[in-house]
Formats: sequence, C-alpha cells, structure tokens
Amino acid sequence: MSATGGYLAVGGVSAVLQSMLASALTNGGPSTLLNTSSPGITALSPDLITTGPDEAPQLNLFMYYVSLNPALRNLDLPSLNGGGTQLSNPPLAVNLHYLVTAYGAKQFDPEILLAWAMTVFHDTPVVPPQTIQTALTNLATQTSTEAQLVSGSTLAEQIEHLRITPETLTTEEIYRLWSAFLTAYRPSTAFQVSVVVMQDTDGFNANQPVQTRSVSVQPSQSPVITAVSPSVAPAGQLLTITGSNFIGDSASNTVVSFDSGAPVTPASVLPSAITVTVPSGLAAGTHTLRVQRMIVFPSSTTPHSGFSSVPATFQLIPTIENASPVAATQGANLTLTVSPAVGQAQDATLYIGDSAIAIGQRPLSGPASSATLPFPIPATFPVGTYPLSVSIDGARSPLSPLGGGGFGPQVQVSA
Repeated sequence: MSATGGYLAVGGVSAVLQSMLASALTNGGPSTLLNTSSPGITALSPDLITTGPDEAPQLNLFMYYVSLNPALRNLDLPSLNGGGTQLSNPPLAVNLHYLVTAYGAKQFDPEILLAWAMTVFHDTPVVPPQTIQTALTNLATQTSTEAQLVSGSTLAEQIEHLRITPETLTTEEIYRLWSAFLTAYRPSTAFQVSVVVMQDTDGFNANQPVQTRSVSVQPSQSPVITAVSPSVAPAGQLLTITGSNFIGDSASNTVVSFDSGAPVTPASVLPSAITVTVPSGLAAGTHTLRVQRMIVFPSSTTPHSGFSSVPATFQLIPTIENASPVAATQGANLTLTVSPAVGQAQDATLYIGDSAIAIGQRPLSGPASSATLPFPIPATFPVGTYPLSVSIDGARSPLSPLGGGGFGPQVQVSA
C-alpha cells in the first residue's frame, strides 16, 4: 500500500459508520421509513442538507472536529536523527468527533431515526475489522472518485480498534455549532470515534540487528594533557603534547582531535609524550586539541571512540607571505597575502611599527575566505621602514630579529 493510504483513514471512518447504519436497516431497522437511496444516510455538512416542509426522512453523519489522541501522541521515539535522516514512520493518532442529525417533515420521523442510530452505535462500541473491510470493499464498486480513493484506506489493518463512544454536548456547545452551520436546527447527538491511526509506509534507513556481542575491558584512566609546546605555532608546525595515559591497548589506537574535526594520526606516541603536526585546514586563532584512545573490539577492525582527555588550547598564528620589505604608499591600500586564508567573519588588524590598522568583517556577498587582505594606509602615515605583522582573531604573526638590527618582516612606507 502506498503512503497515501494513511490519511484516507479519516474518510474511511465516515464510510464505515454510514455502512453500519445501512446494514442495520435490514435487521429490524426503520426500513419502511428510511430510503437508503434518496436521500437516506448521508455524510454531509448540515448546511448542504435540503430542509423544509417537504424534507424526506434522513440521517446525516457530520465529522465536525478532529482532536489528537493524547495516549498515542508521543508513544514512539523521534522519527528523525540529529542529521535529519528518517528513522521511522511515526503514526498520527486522532479522535474523530461526529454529529448525528435526524431529519423528516412528518411527526416523529426525527425521533425515530435518531434513537435508532444511537441504538446501532450503542450495540457496536468496538467496530470489528471485518466490518471495516466490508465497507471499504463496497466503496470500490462505486463510480465516484472520492469512493475509489477512500476504498484504498488501510483503516482495517491498523493495530488499534475503532471505538464508538457517546459524547455529551452542552446547550452552549450545541448552539455554537448550529449557529456556525447557518441552517435550521434538527435533533442531534454526538459521538467520538477513536483511535484512528494514520501512518505512512515510506521506506527509511534502519539499523542492522546486533550480529555478535563482545566485551572489552580497559582501566578507567583517561589521557591527561599537562602541556602543549609550542603554545603558539603556524600551520604545519610539529606540536609536542606532554601528559600521561596516552597509550591504551596499543600506540596505534591513539589519535589527536583538533576542535571537532576528524582525528589526526600523531607522528609519534609515547606513554607521556605525543608529537603531531598542526593540520593545514585550520584557520588562524585559538583552537583546542584533545588526545583520544580508540578501542577496537574483538572480531572487528573498526575503531570506536574510547577515553578522551580534557581539551587543551593552543594558538595558530598567521604568516605573511609577501617578500620583505613590503612596499606601501600613503593613502593607498596595502594588500597582504596571509596564510592560512582568513574567513570573512574573522577580525584582522595590521601592525606597522607601533600603529594598528584594523579592517572590519568582509561583506557576506564575498568569498567565504581569502588569502589576500587590503589594509588602507592613512595619507598622513609617516614615511619610513617599520616592522610588519598581522593579527587574525587575536593570533599575531611572528617577528624575527634581523642581522643588522631590528625585526622583520618589514614594510617601507613611501609618499
């Protein structure tokens, strides 16, 4: 059955109730009074019923309200995982509220019909699945498009029974209902049908059942980081992490994670020291790293996350790629090539000697990151040669001492 069969259950309930009344006419019902062909037993809005001095005897079923079934509302686990992948087809369980109305121009017609309908529903508080299926099968023989659609409902296959329960409406509620219908009042009673379960049958990804079980025991000793050296380093720099409990089953199962990225295999692993290269994909700024021991269970080659250290911080500094000395002109932009590339939301500040020139975040319409940054040199900036550095999110490029004195890289500002 296609996924559309679920929502057709609501129309199927109206068809089942109509079929129950029609079938009961031949079993002691007022068949001499109620003609099932015209107009007979209908399922229409009350304002569509023809009323007046010549109105024919008629019973009408009108579903005036749908409420959520509180018992089944939150029965299942979430249908989507954190990544938005479908895990199940959660059922939509509802209660249907019906108004049963009797019509007739002659004396006692409404009373007879309404009392008879109440008796039929009272005698069948739980609708058998076979009764439901028979009603849906009979719909398939009709020519109307609506009947053909409702006949494809999966109502007879739902795990919950259909229960018919009388409802008591106050005088105020009855008044409000019939005022909304904008038609003449006729004797009515109310019933609730529950629970109707609508559930799609679309495919979804399901986890495989457990094939084998294995147990691995490790001492409860998490890795501990005491120091990261150097604490300030450019991309590609080799870091030394010192601490304890770095090796579990084997040194090959120890990895280092930067921020929330994929684990990186260290260059070397000792029980109290690890060397690892700073990944090239990190942006300049402050980052965290943690040491993690992976676990490979027996009969498996797939590593699983094990004990992990508390994060430690280090700062990835940018580097200026322009050849020193860099030429700059008063009143013009100085374009620097910086590594790693700078994100459009990162703060950037240029330092020329003791002067700082900051630029704001780049436009969102531009690239997400760029290796070149334009810094406006004030027209009044003094001419001369100065040490040059750049700061990205608080991480500042290094200065190195020069052989003849001073520090580099340098910038030459001219008029």
